Parts: sequence; structure tokens; C-alpha cells
Amino acid sequence: MPYKKLFDLSIIHAYYQNQICPDFLVEPTIECHKMLSGHRLIVKNKVNGLGVILPVDAENQPWIDLADNLQFSFILKLKNQDFIDFTEIDWQPGHDVIYQFSNAKNTNIEAAALEMTKINLSERKLPRGQNIFGIVDIYHNASISKVLHQGNEHKITFQAKKQQWQYYLLTDSETNGDEFLIQDKDTTRNTEIKFTKFTSAETEKTDPTLSVLQKQFPQSQQYIFQSNSKIACQEAGIKNLQLLNKKKNENSNPTVWIEHLPNPPNYNGIQVINALKYL
Repeated sequence: MPYKKLFDLSIIHAYYQNQICPDFLVEPTIECHKMLSGHRLIVKNKVNGLGVILPVDAENQPWIDLADNLQFSFILKLKNQDFIDFTEIDWQPGHDVIYQFSNAKNTNIEAAALEMTKINLSERKLPRGQNIFGIVDIYHNASISKVLHQGNEHKITFQAKKQQWQYYLLTDSETNGDEFLIQDKDTTRNTEIKFTKFTSAETEKTDPTLSVLQKQFPQSQQYIFQSNSKIACQEAGIKNLQLLNKKKNENSNPTVWIEHLPNPPNYNGIQVINALKYL
């Protein structure tokens, strides 16, 4: 028996190089599973979502007619707990609030993006404690092409979190008076990444991270660098951010201390560079 595609669901994320988001399990609800079986529909799982195919006759028409506004519901279960660290969302695991993605109001076949809203678990009679991030409702309505295998692409799109980066450089007393700077040496970037340097005296009363470092390394010199703009998290990381040092009372050009600064962790955007062990 031949099959044709009814629709695809894809989860897209700007954080990943290929845009493919592998961070979720997508499962039909109990009611949806029964409906899929009753219509002989088959779910084909993929890395970032799923596809639904159906049996057709010799004229490529559904073997079993699909009612207008038939509802397909799928549960999104988060399997990568780091997802919330690099995603622009307001959500925490274990809460009653989840996201709902739907094409209920979409009447344009060409528009693939599902509308995103928030609901409570209780509204959909879903249990707590199963890493349920959201629920997807795809309706067999005007937004689904009647020509099977054409269109019917539904997408959930996430944006990468943007945050200011902060580098804390720890050196010994011999560097007191040296000039340090962070320079972006990647000429292919659309926008140069720039940092502003602050002294410990400027921030020690309001910076909890600096206070902790001063207690742990009381003999160190501390330098704080903060990005001038927010930087989007990305899977591949950002290279060619160099730490430069110019010795005090010398006219020579700055030398490269670190060729590629490590990217700060996504959860807080803070990176400590402990140069004491290299001095």
C-alpha cells in the first residue's frame, strides 16, 4: 500500500550550526495515538521532530477520509537540561506552566511557524514531573494542503539567548601597571565584538564574583572585561578573541597572551582566566 506525507513537524534552533534542534522527545498523546491508529497513520520520528504519513489509493487520496479540523496533539519532553541555558525563553522545569504550539489560527498554507502561547499542565490534564516542556496541536484545517506531499511543513523555532560576556583575569603583582585588552581578530564577522575594561576599584562593592575571587586569591591582580553588546550563544563557539598584554614602560606592540579565549558558559556568561599558574 502506498503512503504519502500528511505533514512534518520540525524543531529549529538558531543555536545550532545546522539549525536542527535535537533536544526534545516528541510523543503523541494517548488520544492522538488512538486517532492515528484508527486512520492507519504512521508517525516517522526524526532528530528534530516527526513526520506523519497516511495510506492512499490509486488516485493519491487518503484511504480513510480525514475529518476537517481533526486535531493531532504531541507532547514535547525536554531531554537536554542545558537547553534553557542557551535559549531565549522564560521557562523552568518542574513548573505547572508549559508552552503550547498550534496552527489553529493559521489559514495560510505557506506559513509554517506554529503560534506559541503558555498554558497550565492541568488545562491539558498532563502530569507533572515528566520534563514536559510543551504540547503541539496541529489541526487538519485550511493551513494543511489538500494536495498530499506538498507543503504541510510545521515549524517550532527557538532563538539563541543573548547576554553580555564577562571575563575576570587574575595575574600576579608583577603585571601591575601592564596594559591588557581583548581584541577580536576575526575579520569575517559582521559586527566586531568589543570589550570594555574595568578596574577592581570600580566594581568591587557591587560585583559578587569579584568579591569571591579577591577572597580566594588575595595576592592577585584582577582585571574585568565586559562585552559592549550582548552575544548570542552558539554551538560552535566564538574563536579569535585574543587577550593581549603590553608591558608597562615599554613601547613595543602588545603580545598575545591567549590566542583564543574560552567562551563563557551559557548559564551565566562569566569566565575566569586564572593566569597565576602560568606566571
